[in-house]
Order: sequence, then C-alpha cells, then structure tokens
Amino acid sequence: MSVLSITIQNPIRGNRIKRAVGLRCEVCGSGEALDNLVVHTIIGEEVGEEQPPGYMEPFLLVLCFRCHDAIHAFDAPPGQQEALARQRPEPLRKEIRRILSYIPRPYTPPDTNMEEAYLVACSSHFRFGV
Repeated sequence: MSVLSITIQNPIRGNRIKRAVGLRCEVCGSGEALDNLVVHTIIGEEVGEEQPPGYMEPFLLVLCFRCHDAIHAFDAPPGQQEALARQRPEPLRKEIRRILSYIPRPYTPPDTNMEEAYLVACSSHFRFGV
C-alpha cells in the first residue's frame, strides 16, 4: 500500500486521522474544518511503498493549508518533521497506527438478476410528474 493510498486514494482513512488529532494542525495548533486539513507525508512514495501501513504513523503530519505550504516552501528537513510527529502522545500514536493498519473486509455484492430488477422498476405504478 502506498503513501497515497493511505490518505488521498482513501479519504475516509485520511479523515479518521484528521479527527484523531482533534481537527487541529499539528504545527500551529489551529482548529480547522475537516476539508481545511491535509495529511502530509514526510517520506517519498517510493520509500512508503516499502513500509507496512501501520508503520507510517511517524511519517505523517496533519497540517492546515498555511503550514503545509510553509513546510514545502521552506523545504523543512524530514528529521524535524518526524520530530513533530514523534511528539504526539502515545495513545494518539497508537490510534493513528490502528487507523492505518485497518483492512476492511472484502465486499461481495448480492447476487441480483439485473434484468428482472429493471423490468420491475419500469413497470412501477408510480408515475413521477403526472
């Protein structure tokens, strides 16, 4: 699982991480709306590919847009970014690792006769706009 699939391709997981940190930027501490926070990855995707998702916790920070832009603009050293992540209280670190490690059960849709469902829908006695 790549770093991107942890947060970007799986927004539910990213949103759970944002909620776990209390919808606050981990740099400036400002409270933000869910959509105004970014789960920033400290390591590159190629390195993240080699890591199991549960081990990615020290390489993620939840940031507001201002701090996220500043980290990229000033090219903050990865070691300093990791130090911020490691300052989290242990219960929070454990919760983020749990969120990252969760693997949903596979979903198999029910076996449905689509042709029959279509015919039932088309023969409905309910007429809209009549």
